[in-house]
Amino acid sequence: MSDHEQGRLITAEDHPPPYSDSSPPKWEPQFEDLTAGRLSMMGRNPLDPPPECFSAPSPLRVRSRDFPPFRIPSLSDKLVDGFRVLYPRDLLEKHGITREDWTRFLEDLTIAARLSTQGLSAVGSRVPVKLLPARGPFITRLPGAAYDAAFQKSPLEEVKALITIWNECAFERRRLRVSPQVLVERGEKVGYDLVVESL
Repeated sequence: MSDHEQGRLITAEDHPPPYSDSSPPKWEPQFEDLTAGRLSMMGRNPLDPPPECFSAPSPLRVRSRDFPPFRIPSLSDKLVDGFRVLYPRDLLEKHGITREDWTRFLEDLTIAARLSTQGLSAVGSRVPVKLLPARGPFITRLPGAAYDAAFQKSPLEEVKALITIWNECAFERRRLRVSPQVLVERGEKVGYDLVVESL
C-alpha cells in the first residue's frame, strides 16, 4: 500500500460520528393545570375538617416505584403565594389520590403559610403570638408572650409540619411521599418545589 493510500485511509470520512452533547428529554408527567380555577380558600383552616382521604381506604393494590419523582413549583419565591395546582391524573389516581384531594393539599399548604405570617399555626397552637412593644432600650414582656412565642414558626416550618401530617395520614399508606425543597440560585432563594415520589 502506497503512502498516499495510507494517508487517504486515515483521513477518510468513515469515522464514527461524534457523540451528541444533547441529553435525552426530561421526563414529566401529563399535568392538568388547575391553578386558574383554584377554589376560594380564605374561609377555612387546614385539617378542619380533616380531608376525606385521611379516612378513605387505600386502593387494594398500589404499585411501588411506578413513576420517577416529579416536581410541583411554587408560584413565586414566597410560600404565602402557594404552589401551582398541577394534577398528574394518570399517576396519582392509581394511588387513590383524587383531583379534589390534591387540590385540597396544595391549598392547605398555602393557607398554613399565610396563617404563620399572622402568628397562627395550622398544626399547633391557634393562639396569636403577641408582639412585644419596645419602650426605649427596654422590651416589656406581656403575660403569655414567652409561651406563645414557642408556637411562632416561619411559613416554611409550618408547611413542612403540614406536609408531614399529610404524608403520615394520606400519602405514605398509598406509597407516595411529598418533600419540600428550597430552590437557590447564586446564593439567593428563588422559589420552592414539592418533590413527589412513589415509594
